[in-house]
Amino acid sequence: MTRRFLSSAVLLSVALVATACGSSTEAASETSPSSTTTLTEDTALHDLLPESVRSSGTLTLGALWETPPMIGVDASDTTTPVGVAPDLAQALGQVLGVDVEWQNMQWPAQLPGVQSGAVDALMGQVSVTAEREQSVVDLVPFYRTTESLLLPADNPDGIASLKDMCGMTVGVPVGSIQGEEVSAVSDAHCAGDAIQLAEYQGATAAVSAVRAGTVDAWLDTTTTQLQAVEASSGAFTTAELPEDESPANYTAIAVGKANPGLSNALVGALKAVIEDGAYDDVLEAHDVSSAALTADDVVANPITGTAVGATA
Repeated sequence: MTRRFLSSAVLLSVALVATACGSSTEAASETSPSSTTTLTEDTALHDLLPESVRSSGTLTLGALWETPPMIGVDASDTTTPVGVAPDLAQALGQVLGVDVEWQNMQWPAQLPGVQSGAVDALMGQVSVTAEREQSVVDLVPFYRTTESLLLPADNPDGIASLKDMCGMTVGVPVGSIQGEEVSAVSDAHCAGDAIQLAEYQGATAAVSAVRAGTVDAWLDTTTTQLQAVEASSGAFTTAELPEDESPANYTAIAVGKANPGLSNALVGALKAVIEDGAYDDVLEAHDVSSAALTADDVVANPITGTAVGATA
């Protein structure tokens, strides 16, 4: 994947869709592009949906509404999420012949929530890992991005990677792969002067902590961090992690292992949305075309190839 997230052109373009980077308090409002495209329902894919979804006519999705451009809220209506995930979900719903409803869920509640059936799927913050594919959920990738550190604008320590942060404190989401990445770099490169972790339930408090100097940096996806920079009135800058610390990673729709039909339906629907061109339109509207996948990239459990519904 081409690593161009920090180009000045992209940085300027994110102003068009600015809201909080993980924080409705750190940014202006975001308005999702209105879509005049109506996609054709695929009855075969509709028939794969769980009976509960077919009978209700509604697919319920969970995410934390604090990570634009992926998903956030407009300041004029904080009850409805906007962003890449809601726009793509609307298109998926058209192909599947169902409405889409959203629940605002803190990250620690998300995977247990989809496993328990509180929501049908998650779409917004779930990164693809081999462990999750093999034991927790089925994962349908729809987005790929790198990760970056959010830093004070002057970056007085010249931080360009996690290796530069020995003895400092990095904010990460609770129970996240970001925490694992920071710990791995610390163990390998910071003997006797470990990187300290500060875990946050959501990005709102973490971004505020960077501003206040409570933590030295906050680690999140590059596209989200650029939103924070643009919205911060010059308070922040970013440093994209090098490949050896954090290669580009998929963000996926997560479905409980008990619902293989839903996973297969979402794979088919996402391929249809990509082939129609609506997918590229959504990513372009939010200035994240560099995160796009092709229809061939859309396979369930892409890292391990674990069969849908199966565990290893």
